[in-house]
Amino acid sequence: MKMNKNIFYFLLAVFVGIILGIGLIYFTKGKKNYVAVFLNNGVIYFGKLSTFPRLKLTNAIFFQQDESGQLIPQRFVDAFWAPAGPIYLNSNSIIFIAPLSESSPLVNFIEGQRRRTLPLQPSQPQIQPRPTSPPSTQ
Repeated sequence: MKMNKNIFYFLLAVFVGIILGIGLIYFTKGKKNYVAVFLNNGVIYFGKLSTFPRLKLTNAIFFQQDESGQLIPQRFVDAFWAPAGPIYLNSNSIIFIAPLSESSPLVNFIEGQRRRTLPLQPSQPQIQPRPTSPPSTQ
């Protein structure tokens, strides 16, 4: 009789766990979960954060300043050093993580860029020639 009771409680716990797991998957599927990650070196990345098994930012973008001082969004995968995949974050380097609203223009921008196959910005660095001064005649 006691064995039947233990089996009943075990099966009940398994059933409740399955129901909770399905509910969790159902309610989180389709949510965008985009965040801003501010690092201790002053860089801010925006993207989709996952925490298991380690901190990972996918669909990441950052902003670069052009010659005129304008901030230009740059997809991380299109950076000139050609990173191959997501950003794995060191939790000791993170100052804060802030969630972005699903209605944020930045989230809409990231979602739109995620579907693109062409780079957002040129993938080659813009190299400016050094000014040369005429030789001294002293």
